[in-house]
Amino acid sequence: MSKLFKRGFTLVEMMVAIAILAISAMIIYSSNSSAIRHQLSLEETTVGHWLLLNEIEEEKITRTVDSEEENEVAKEKQVTIGDKHYRIIREPLETDSDMVELVEFSIELVDPHTGDHLIDRITTVMRRSE
Repeated sequence: MSKLFKRGFTLVEMMVAIAILAISAMIIYSSNSSAIRHQLSLEETTVGHWLLLNEIEEEKITRTVDSEEENEVAKEKQVTIGDKHYRIIREPLETDSDMVELVEFSIELVDPHTGDHLIDRITTVMRRSE
């Protein structure tokens, strides 16, 4: 063989290197897009949980401040943050106690395209309104 053929790579070597590079790029892209999806889901869950905890604390404060008045609490509440719409649903549960009641709070992301989906649900004990 002459010097001309000993320099460089063969076509098969180049094709193998490009195939390895393409597979590596595909794996990296897949893991990054998966991480972005998980990050968006975690962000949605965090905001929903924060809104739910805020609603529970607001009701506890309302029950403490307005203990003398008959307080009718809404069963459903809409909250908008940015371009996302959330629905907070309050549902009292049956208890045997005259002092406290169980209240279940749930939050849903309202999406007209994909439908509503539940983000979080919390059941808490509250002082019964007098």
